[in-house]
Amino acid sequence: MLTTDLSPQRILQALPNSKSRAVTSERLAETLGLTASQAATLASYLAEFARAGLAAKSGGKFYRKRAPGLLIGTLRGTRSGHAFVIPDDERERADGDLFIGERALGTAIHGDKVIARVVATTSRGREGRIEAVLQQANPTTVGRFIKLKNQTFVSPLDEKLHHDISIAASDALGATDGDIVNVEITRRPIAGRPPWGRIIEVLGREGTPGIDIEIILRKHRLPHVFPDPVLREAEAVSERIEEAQLEGRADLRELLTVTIDGETARDFDDAVSLEALPNGRVRLGVHIADVSYYVPEGSALDEEAFRRGTSVYFPERAIPMLPERLSNSICSLNPRMDRLTMSALMELDREGRVVDYKLTPSVIHSRERMTYTSVNEIISDPLGETASRYSHIKEMLLLMHELTLSLIRVREERGAIDFDLPEAEILFNDEGHMSGIIRSERNIAHRLIEEFMLLANETVARHLEKLAVPAPYRIHEEPNPDKVEAFAEIAQSFGHKFSMHGRVPQRGFQHLAREIRGRPEERMLSYLMLRSMQRARYAPQNLGHFGLAIKTYTHFTSPIRRYPDLIVHRILREVIERGSRGRDEWHAVDLGSKRALKLISWPVLDEERETSLRASLETIGGHSSARERAAADAERELMDWRKVEFMAERVGDEFDGVITSVRDYGFYVELNELFIEGLVHISALVDDRYEYQERKHKLMGARRGRQFSLGDAIRVQVMRVDRTRHLIDFAVIKV
Repeated sequence: MLTTDLSPQRILQALPNSKSRAVTSERLAETLGLTASQAATLASYLAEFARAGLAAKSGGKFYRKRAPGLLIGTLRGTRSGHAFVIPDDERERADGDLFIGERALGTAIHGDKVIARVVATTSRGREGRIEAVLQQANPTTVGRFIKLKNQTFVSPLDEKLHHDISIAASDALGATDGDIVNVEITRRPIAGRPPWGRIIEVLGREGTPGIDIEIILRKHRLPHVFPDPVLREAEAVSERIEEAQLEGRADLRELLTVTIDGETARDFDDAVSLEALPNGRVRLGVHIADVSYYVPEGSALDEEAFRRGTSVYFPERAIPMLPERLSNSICSLNPRMDRLTMSALMELDREGRVVDYKLTPSVIHSRERMTYTSVNEIISDPLGETASRYSHIKEMLLLMHELTLSLIRVREERGAIDFDLPEAEILFNDEGHMSGIIRSERNIAHRLIEEFMLLANETVARHLEKLAVPAPYRIHEEPNPDKVEAFAEIAQSFGHKFSMHGRVPQRGFQHLAREIRGRPEERMLSYLMLRSMQRARYAPQNLGHFGLAIKTYTHFTSPIRRYPDLIVHRILREVIERGSRGRDEWHAVDLGSKRALKLISWPVLDEERETSLRASLETIGGHSSARERAAADAERELMDWRKVEFMAERVGDEFDGVITSVRDYGFYVELNELFIEGLVHISALVDDRYEYQERKHKLMGARRGRQFSLGDAIRVQVMRVDRTRHLIDFAVIKV
């Protein structure tokens, strides 16, 4: 059973705000449904709240105090040694992050959950100090072991942890000078004294194949070893599908069904089908692996899937949410094999709008494992060699293409924002070594699957909302107006008009995304556009999805690799098993002089089940959103690492590129041949004194008038590669 969210901010908000309503920690723990271990943590929080002044204690009972200047937040360190507190309370966030000087940190380090006090407000913003550490975020860290004559310590690879960690000789675990190690911090820094620690893992030497992934797994705290009870449960699952398992399932094995994924995909959690109907409509089938059938609530598999939250994908290695026996075999919709699924069968009219649907447990038999490349070739050349090889599914794929264009048109009419931001793709040679890093290409086959999955997600979300069933919605709230206004000023400096006024506020972003496509400023403005918006997240409250311009949305289509999808499947199955309309009964009612029949609809779920489900969804939403961010950060950092490793062997080489961003300290150049970006620092421009013209996004030479502007073509030489900081420095080749 998943436990209640125990975030300090939530606990603080749960406290009564008057002395007359004060509660004991035991009573509060009971009200919140906490476990024994959580109750102990709660007591610790309350003690710190009282000590800092956020709460008061009277007669063994606690209540919340009005405490201007005090806030709870997450500490984010910087390379320079100071830090910022990002407030947990959204109202506090509107005033910006709180600056914490190095001497005001106390024992807090990067990532900690802290209580902070605002001590000053200046023209640069608010400044403060740390009053208490509520949660220690970095009990371990990865670093380089340094052995000097009279001293041994670990230098963290994460520059936000700016203290070297002293290591006693007895706690070195046999590490030698230069080894990359995982160290547990046993005493935190305070009053200028460094932290102490003990080495718990020796990972190996820098440059050893695969060590970068091992470092990132530990740095981002990504679980990567399945506990024995989890593996035992996975091994106990039978690969055979017995006849009894098909009871209550729609038998769709005769339906023409295919999977469409990337060339390197190893797990297939979605398959699609499309039928033309006699009435001129089509029936789209989105068939998703029925993971909830194999992963029961409260099992070891379920608890581990929750802990991980998501699968993580690196170029040569996946860290799956579920053991490979399930993710790559039993649950994977492999071709020409019967598989248990949950199907969304949606009937659409000629305009691409859903007019009817059915959600049902099912069994399918995928005909082909298709790739985006092969499907794109069939759509682009219906008479070509690939189309001939797949003649038995060609007509269905062409019909899918027509439907995709209709769905894209519907989304555009609604105001959905289409960000087509490129991603890096690593190429490997026959020996498994990196041979290039290129811009990944998206074709119509990618759009096809994306549109079908979006439609299935929306259909399931609307169904659950209509039944008033608790569910983890995928929400994307409207942007902060101040951030939008700042972005609009930048867009206007490039000559682009931008406004969010009107009936559909997304239109401004939508029109701008279309207008800048293919222009030099596209990448810069696209990223700034994204940064002006809020992050999408999971929540039990339906607040809509701004970017997709959808009022009700969830994630249903990837239960092999996303925990919220597994929960949606579990809820949907429960609803279907109980009867999708609940219990509707006609009752006689007295209307004074006459009697009449009134339809009374009983809820699908009973009150106790609904209450427990809503409580668990708070935890699931917050935890899954956090794990999603950690996975994305890890994947991005590894790609940055690989880019640096690739360029380290090319110091001195020259490349053509384009200026993608201009700052007061220099400008960034993206190489034409490789999807890699580096910095030309202003100190490397030795031919003149350059001044930054912010509104024109250029550096201008004060004497000779040479300028470097956004979008300029330029030739550069690789001058330096910093493996530790993942930075690449370029110098301009004279022309």
